[in-house]
Amino acid sequence: MTGQQLPEGWRMVKFGDIAKHVSKRVEPSETELDIYVGLEHLDPDSLKITRYGVPSDVAGQKLLVKKGQIIFGKRRAYQRKVAVADWDCICSAHAMVLEANPDSVIPGFLPFFMQSDIFMNRAVAISEGSLSPTIKWKVLASQEFCIPNVDKQLLLLRLFLKLDGLEALYSSALRAGEKLLSSIFKGEVKLSLGDLNGLRESNVMLKKGWSVLELSSVCDIFSGGTPSRKNPDFWNGDIPWIKTAEIDYKDIYSAEEKITSLGLRSSSAKVAPAGSVLLAMYGQGVTRGRVAILKTDAAMNQACLCINASSKEKNRYIYHYLKHCYYDLREFGNETTQKNLSSGIVKKLKIPFPVAEQLAGIVDALDDFERNTNALQFSIERHKELKAVVLSQEFCKSYV
Repeated sequence: MTGQQLPEGWRMVKFGDIAKHVSKRVEPSETELDIYVGLEHLDPDSLKITRYGVPSDVAGQKLLVKKGQIIFGKRRAYQRKVAVADWDCICSAHAMVLEANPDSVIPGFLPFFMQSDIFMNRAVAISEGSLSPTIKWKVLASQEFCIPNVDKQLLLLRLFLKLDGLEALYSSALRAGEKLLSSIFKGEVKLSLGDLNGLRESNVMLKKGWSVLELSSVCDIFSGGTPSRKNPDFWNGDIPWIKTAEIDYKDIYSAEEKITSLGLRSSSAKVAPAGSVLLAMYGQGVTRGRVAILKTDAAMNQACLCINASSKEKNRYIYHYLKHCYYDLREFGNETTQKNLSSGIVKKLKIPFPVAEQLAGIVDALDDFERNTNALQFSIERHKELKAVVLSQEFCKSYV
């Protein structure tokens, strides 16, 4: 792009002119700093670091980071990990530590620019290597980008800071709600398996009248099956057939596929009734351990488990409790390449149940909590999308 083609108020710069590379090595065992930030601690498209480790967690030389400096994941840049440190710390050597050159760019503007598609797409394109593509500083420093003048930078920075501020407020409210929910559940009992697979039952502290029961004692629990794909008479019927990918903390009203009555009988499966809880026993990535509520009678594959109690309130209570214990539940799986759950494991799960006269009120409160949480999450995603649109429109138009 020539100077004559640039929009008014924009200019071409090399990345090395607006950013400085800081590379001071630190031995974790010798530092007095308390915080270690690995790439696993950075969230895609978020400049805020909300979790971290300690130097004793790691070995080998790391990078020194000063408060306000930028941590950019130079390894696997397609993960879009860039954040600003709120404190002095050390970070992974698979990151770059950068700071703005104030003579060429407003410091607060640089990390937002690095979140743009223009920057991230270039970072991915210049990465080297197949298994763990990595960026070299010299290559990144030589890349040319179009950036606005100081007045435009200030205008955009104010907008981005407002969007990030609102997102932070919503996120703070969400974390506060999660802590409240944790105190309600975990203050009474921790999900346990008794002596199954050598795991010892957790100590429990129950409110008066509450009891700890195995799921199998209060629920009908069964898995599904898959009709043969080779027989067309088994498919395209009128019975919804659920797969684990469709279990995602949302009420299920329909299914991507349907089977016939003949297909249902061929798989030796049962129909799960409306109102029951579905659990994903295994699946790719984060799927295993997710739950949902059925809103229609449906069949399911063998990776799904139906959990059906005697009432709608009990089912919804079980749904909320298992949802809250998602990470604990995933740890109870059989030791394979991934910890798959089974009907045998789930049947032996011990969870707390309130007294009958309290159940309806507790479930109503948990339903309200979920609606409010979903609203907060929706607002967070909307603000992320709005910022992404602004970033894309402002920086991409300069390349038209």
